[in-house]
Amino acid sequence: MQPLEGVTVVDPSQAIAGPLATQILGDLGADVVKIEHPERGDLCRGFTPDYGSMSAYFVSLNRNKRGVTLDLTTEDGQRILRELVDGADVFVQNFSPGRAEKLGASYEELSAVQEDLVYCDVSGYGEESPYSDRKAFDIVLQGQSGLMGITGPAGGEPVRVGTSLSDISAAMTATYAILTALYHRSNTGEGQYIDISLLDTSFQFLLYHVTNYFATGENPERMGSKHPNLAPYQAFRTADSYIVIGVVSEYQWPGFCAAIDREEWVDDGRFATFTERVANRETLDALLDDLFETRSTEAWIDQLQEHGVPCTPVNTVEEIVEDPHIEARGMIAEAEHPDHGTFKMAANPVNFSTLETDRCDPPPTLGEHTSEVLSELGYSRREIEELEGRGVL
Repeated sequence: MQPLEGVTVVDPSQAIAGPLATQILGDLGADVVKIEHPERGDLCRGFTPDYGSMSAYFVSLNRNKRGVTLDLTTEDGQRILRELVDGADVFVQNFSPGRAEKLGASYEELSAVQEDLVYCDVSGYGEESPYSDRKAFDIVLQGQSGLMGITGPAGGEPVRVGTSLSDISAAMTATYAILTALYHRSNTGEGQYIDISLLDTSFQFLLYHVTNYFATGENPERMGSKHPNLAPYQAFRTADSYIVIGVVSEYQWPGFCAAIDREEWVDDGRFATFTERVANRETLDALLDDLFETRSTEAWIDQLQEHGVPCTPVNTVEEIVEDPHIEARGMIAEAEHPDHGTFKMAANPVNFSTLETDRCDPPPTLGEHTSEVLSELGYSRREIEELEGRGVL
């Protein structure tokens, strides 16, 4: 049995934040009805590279959904949307500011159709913000939230995190908010309006950087791979590549010193505690930089792991997808599409003792399930063809 079996999600969202949230709900068994414009489709459908005649970007975000085309700027399109929402459990949108009202898709309008609807509104800034009327995408939110302010080499330019972290943070937050609202509804019968802001969800990722600031009054600076509160906790260049090391406990320090043949550092007043190592970071880093370049990554990994020190090579995507952990944990999902072949993608990481989470239906082609879904609403073949002829579908 799938955990969200019987839950219906109506999803006119596009790009990343909304579609990733609904993909997770689909992975858990929800019936996700993805709504796209008949001509344009989801923004991501046009992104390169192609993967089996579909966008690889789109494939990564839209498995386990049924695809419906619907022009929500038309009266008929809005009427069909209300019919889809009538009986649905969840509605997820990430329209531009003010767009939901113009499309007849506001919470007020749709909750009048389905009283206990869980309605999730994902936007750059949310309802109550001086910036609510602004459009924003991931890189804007990474910059504004402070994430780029702490990411990049020391003294260098700010760097975007190498994935769409602001979008992903919003998607993950939206997912647990929707599940929380469904749990609340099961206890009370009450629907919910959920207001998710990408700036809020990005800001929350600063965590200890915010409390460090309030504790010291000092603005955190970019430190490359280093950590403001720990040392050594960073990447080092080796003789042939890079290695990452994290000494996160005082109990690990003697093992680390033994692994690098520097046992005398255990009682060295400059390095004996976290406080002293952070205070003398420049001295420690210079010594370690010179040391790690003398041997290969593989040689260092063997020696460090022998002494229980957390470490890893810095993997490329090619290396991690071939990693035995990824294979053992089933983290590569495969979906077979009758027209586009086999798609491989990162799988859902959730595992339950008795519930199924390995569903993997291929992402839909544009409008692939329109006739199927409208037939379920009671539309005849003739009515569907008439709507198609007028460009509503």
